[in-house]
Amino acid sequence: MIQLKPKAKWQEFRRDQIGRWYQWGELRVCVGFPEKEGHHHISISHPRRYPTWDEIYTARYDFCPHDIDMAIILPKKSEYVNVHPNCFHVHQLREEELPATLIL
Repeated sequence: MIQLKPKAKWQEFRRDQIGRWYQWGELRVCVGFPEKEGHHHISISHPRRYPTWDEIYTARYDFCPHDIDMAIILPKKSEYVNVHPNCFHVHQLREEELPATLIL
């Protein structure tokens, strides 16, 4: 089991039509509205670097239900858009979207 240190101290700083925005130091997370999008989704970014795995993991479990599967999806190159260079999007996957064999 992964042990994360220190515990995130998220502070909400904005709400808009996209979602609820939180900050922990320079790390930012936008939590989308699952009732509007049809699934859980978070965007996590840092102004100068990629978010670390521990930061992504922490945000995912702090803001989304623990009993759903989520993934970072790399779209087809023809559909790839990068508006923010240090942002990752984590999307909920439904049961039927999971690979038949999930290797962890």
